[in-house]
Formats: sequence, C-alpha cells, structure tokens
Amino acid sequence: MKKIVILICLSIQFSCTKQNELETIFIAKENEYWQYKDDCQSYGVYFKFNKKGDYDKYNRFINGGFDLFNNDGDLISGPRSWSIKNDSTFIWDNEDYKIEKCNPKQIILSYYHYKEKNRKCKITLNKVLDK
Repeated sequence: MKKIVILICLSIQFSCTKQNELETIFIAKENEYWQYKDDCQSYGVYFKFNKKGDYDKYNRFINGGFDLFNNDGDLISGPRSWSIKNDSTFIWDNEDYKIEKCNPKQIILSYYHYKEKNRKCKITLNKVLDK
C-alpha cells in the first residue's frame, strides 16, 4: 500500500514539474515577444504571455519597437487569459489548443477549424527580441 501512495505522489510531482516547465517557456521576458502565425488565418500580431495567467497583444513597427495593442479603438477586449492543462493542452481565452511542439524559441499549437471540422490548423509562435 505504501508503494502505491509513493508512486502516486511521484507521478503528481513529475506532472506538475513538466507543467511548470511549459509555463516558463510561454512566459515572455521584458524584451521578448511571440510572433503569431496561423496557417488558417492571417494576422500580424505579437503576444506576451504573463506569469499571472493573462497576456497582451502588440503591434510591431516597421523600423523596430513594439506597441501595446490590447484594444482597437471602440473594440475593447475582455479578460485575456491563458493556462496549460494536462501537459498537452494550451487554453487560450477558453479555447483549447493541442501543444504539438514547445521549446524556448518556438511553440506550435494545433486546433480544428471552426467551420471545416476535418481541417486541422496550426499556430506557430516564434520568439522575437526587441533590440
């Protein structure tokens, strides 16, 4: 019985450690941004995922630098949240994305298209630095 309890505790510990490692990769440092590319849609936006579980959107100027872009004129975004579930699912504004690849320079997520149910879409987030 003691062995089973120890095994359960160890598996929980390893699971939490992996989730924390994944979260650390998503969280951007002061001069880091994630460049967003969705192969099913086109956007020229950058993101910063923050420790407290929220995120910010940014535009990038042609000659360098980033500008906070959470709200667009009279269109005000609501709460912007993110989290990781079960070491394999990225939850972004209540939408689930499968984590296909995750390292400090690139994150690849996938989801099924909302209109074409059999079409799998891929989001690529590449880390860029503000110099």
